[in-house]
Amino acid sequence: MALSRRAATIMVSVASMAADVGPQIPHYAIPLDLPRLFKWVPGDTSTVDSITVIGHTGGTVGRWLQVRYDNEGDDLTDASATIGIGDGEVRRLPISTLSVNRVITLSNTNATTGDVITIVRIDAEAFTLQVDDGFTANTITTLPASERWFADFRFGATFWQLLRAGQMP
Repeated sequence: MALSRRAATIMVSVASMAADVGPQIPHYAIPLDLPRLFKWVPGDTSTVDSITVIGHTGGTVGRWLQVRYDNEGDDLTDASATIGIGDGEVRRLPISTLSVNRVITLSNTNATTGDVITIVRIDAEAFTLQVDDGFTANTITTLPASERWFADFRFGATFWQLLRAGQMP
């Protein structure tokens, strides 16, 4: 028997999803007050946080789990470049890539509040990787030479900000 395909149900709110008794089969929904895609997983008992895991009252045991996407873009190259959210949320600088100091500019095109871009520097060559905001033209951070680092950048209402960064082993 083939599995039926169904469109996601648009729900008024997270509260309306929590009040739902829970379907007995996997189902998809999008609450209007948290516009993310969720999948109903019968039997799931994950901890409810009302953001990535939504519980419910009564009915079938299960949880609404946020559907996560693996949206990795192309590897960064030995060139200064402008990247945006449409190029992939995770960008990697491979080993032995940089031959001079480079600048990555984060574009505001199609970025919305809360978007995150992650840059992972696996390359440990003796050159820096500077990250600039495309709106203010200011340097947000510089990933140091000869070290492996990661940095997460969050888009505010108008420009990119450093969310967190750190050295990797």
